[in-house]
Amino acid sequence: MGKIIQFPVDRIKKEQESNGYRNLIMLFEVADTVASCNFYLESAEYLFKEGNITQRELYALRRIGRQKRLKLAVPEQGPVKAEKPGTYTYTPEMGQREPEGCQMEAHRSYYSNHFFIDTPLTLKGRGIKFIRQYKPGDLLTSKKDGWNEYQVTELAFEKLKGQYAIAMERCLD
Repeated sequence: MGKIIQFPVDRIKKEQESNGYRNLIMLFEVADTVASCNFYLESAEYLFKEGNITQRELYALRRIGRQKRLKLAVPEQGPVKAEKPGTYTYTPEMGQREPEGCQMEAHRSYYSNHFFIDTPLTLKGRGIKFIRQYKPGDLLTSKKDGWNEYQVTELAFEKLKGQYAIAMERCLD
């Protein structure tokens, strides 16, 4: 029979966080302007120079402060409300959201000679070709379950743009 031997575990004492470090973290959380973030970052540098916070705490405060400053510099934009017919473009990489109230979603084909349109509406006419109807499980989200996919020529897209609000995603390359 074997005997289980427990080896002693070295417990590394975690350094106690300084008061200046904890206070600056809380100040970064409530900061509402870029100027206040800059002031708190300067305060962290001063506290380190005076020996009131450790180098590890300084690096953590720099990271937190820079992230907060970036978040404040580019505020998240709310969604645009589509009230009139036309094309509403949005760029998710720049913090823009998909417009609300659009009846269709469109994207260009690979060779840019036609568009693909997803819509819950039934479309007919010259230049509009029905491709399929989305079923549950076809896509990752259930948002488009029951929607129709169409292939549309440039001319037909121009006519649809005059009648419906169409959302188009523009990705940065």
